Amino acid sequence: MSTHFHIDMTLSLEHSIAFAFLSISVLAVSAVGQVPPMSIEHDVTVDSELSDRFTWRDSSNQPRVAVLAHNDIAPFNNSRGGALRQFKYQTPVGTRTANVTNYGNGGYAGFGYVVSHSSYPGAPGACIGMDDSPLGYQFAGTWVRVFEGRHHAIFRFTQNYQRYCPPDQVRTIPVTMDWILSTGRDNPVYAITWNVDQAGPNAPEGTFNDDSRAPYGELNIDGDGGTALDGVAWGDRYKFTTTTSPVLLNSDWTYNVVNTIPYVKEWINGPLEMVTNKKDATMGLVQTQTMSQQDAGGGRNPDYHDIHVLWNTTSATGNGYADCAYKMPCQNEWAYQADADSLDMGNNNARLTWGTQFGFIGPHTYNANDGTGAMPPGYPKKSYSVYVVLGTHTSLPVEAQVTQVETIQSLTLFTMTGSVVTTGPAGVTRPDNVTYAPAGYNHVYGALAFNASSNQLDANIAVGAGTLTKPLIIVGNYTAANPQILLNSVLLTADVDYFASLRPAANELWFTLNGNLTGANNRLVISQPGSPAAPTGLSTSTINSGRIDLNWNAVGGATYQVDRKSPGGDYVQIAAPGTNSLSDTAGLNPNSAYIYRVRAVTMTGTSLNSSPRLGTTVLFTNNPIVAGLVVRAYDLAETRTAVNAVRVLAGLGSLGFTDVPAVGLSIKGIHVTELRDALDAARMPLGLSTGGYTDGPPLNGFVVNALHFQELRDRVK
Repeated sequence: MSTHFHIDMTLSLEHSIAFAFLSISVLAVSAVGQVPPMSIEHDVTVDSELSDRFTWRDSSNQPRVAVLAHNDIAPFNNSRGGALRQFKYQTPVGTRTANVTNYGNGGYAGFGYVVSHSSYPGAPGACIGMDDSPLGYQFAGTWVRVFEGRHHAIFRFTQNYQRYCPPDQVRTIPVTMDWILSTGRDNPVYAITWNVDQAGPNAPEGTFNDDSRAPYGELNIDGDGGTALDGVAWGDRYKFTTTTSPVLLNSDWTYNVVNTIPYVKEWINGPLEMVTNKKDATMGLVQTQTMSQQDAGGGRNPDYHDIHVLWNTTSATGNGYADCAYKMPCQNEWAYQADADSLDMGNNNARLTWGTQFGFIGPHTYNANDGTGAMPPGYPKKSYSVYVVLGTHTSLPVEAQVTQVETIQSLTLFTMTGSVVTTGPAGVTRPDNVTYAPAGYNHVYGALAFNASSNQLDANIAVGAGTLTKPLIIVGNYTAANPQILLNSVLLTADVDYFASLRPAANELWFTLNGNLTGANNRLVISQPGSPAAPTGLSTSTINSGRIDLNWNAVGGATYQVDRKSPGGDYVQIAAPGTNSLSDTAGLNPNSAYIYRVRAVTMTGTSLNSSPRLGTTVLFTNNPIVAGLVVRAYDLAETRTAVNAVRVLAGLGSLGFTDVPAVGLSIKGIHVTELRDALDAARMPLGLSTGGYTDGPPLNGFVVNALHFQELRDRVK
């Protein structure tokens, strides 16, 4: 990471920004390391449609372009429902333009408009009699430039989507769609909310029994679109993949790998053509949540061509549709439509849609038909978010995005200053909140969410599995300018190591971290330039069962504030010493653990907290345990007491261990392994580092030495 720091946010206020932008037929790459701001052009005409054009740098510092059409023109008069009309990205041989098609139902409309189907015959009392699925691009609506920052943008479309309900009248459902674009990230987020409870006229709960197919549409995914698709894949509870090409109604397939994150993709095989930049292309959608958190695709319809019966099968063993005379699942009931309805028309085109169960919109509850027995609500509002993914097929961008959402599920976020956001709006423009899962994950925008305290944040992002790449982070309660950001004590450089946007209207700081995170210890610190540095070198020493001494490195011209966290409580300031030391004797209990932190106070402000430091009132007979010292049963017992004290402090409670310490007990590897695991489980929620032990993991048969026990002692004080 760079150790230089500079940031210029003079253009990052939430207002309309119109940058001059020359021809983008060839997209220039910026200077190495330096990433320019997002370019936002208002009211440009692309493919005959008035649009806004966004140009940003992706995870490889390569330019990408998204053109989003306005949709405020009269119905059926070149209105395109706020769709994505053009998308540009770099391939190894040049710039690829995925633009509108000129074939099929909905050609020229682009991608991202609203479509919904009515169930036939429908639920009792619901609108029945036809599969009414008008294309949303045919209806006018409104668009709003919600947020235009230095490196991030939110562009919103709203419209009243028409639902024809025989025998009485046309009804409309208000729909809101947000496109979220971020420097440093490849794939826009598409977030949608169906305001079913605001439908009208006279459309109470149970009026509709519909699905959602938004986002819906077509793009020439390799810049041509005339090439037949070579493959289609999707994931609901299982992964479906065609295994012969091109895609035909009699293509072979597998559907027998368990899946967690809903997705759909289609592709054209390579090799990539060097001159025309054709072939080797893919397009897909990936949900920001697991299927258990938000069902998608799935069995589609338990009463008609139920695709659920094909789960965990292949085309060689599982096609039980007696009324569908081909190998592929029945066209009407693919989990996600993709190009299903085009196969018998000779088009085989790159149509792509999301998909939900019938009943997703309208009834009190509906059958998720996903093998779990779940009956989620279809009223009053329904929301979800998906990544819109385009790239070369060989680079597997859909799979990479699926992996990222899986990695998100392994995160544990905690803070020393500020807080983790644990609840938030259930969807765009919704007034109701849901609990984030995991805590701190804003699934609506695909971002990690924290709240600052006095415009400061000291947080840790623990990655339980895999690698978290280029995360988007939103910090609320932020009202300052020009942040100073450190990752693992390294000062980051704006527009190089991170890409920040101020959002004053929402009191938020948005930034994309230009780096990857792994493991349990990724400390992220946000402070203000001019504030004193946080004290370093905090240490604790146990003097007796009622006294712990603290020392830390001095900060020039500073006095200090010392906080202590006791078992069952939060941090409380216990002293304000004028020097860099303190003897704590205030209410300490024997055989207990405490955690301390220190802040520096100067004329220019207050620093962030120091790194936290444990202290215990456990008295060790042999301290330190030096090389050559024989570890005895009482050393094991004392260390267990200290580790359990830390666990009580972390709210985990004491733990039982293998073997009762007694004279003559042989100290084994399993004893050390248990202590390490028990201690690390407590240190993580306390904001302390984990792992990093010598010789690990020691198991039965491992020779235990004094160093193994001294490392444990060092971590409990």
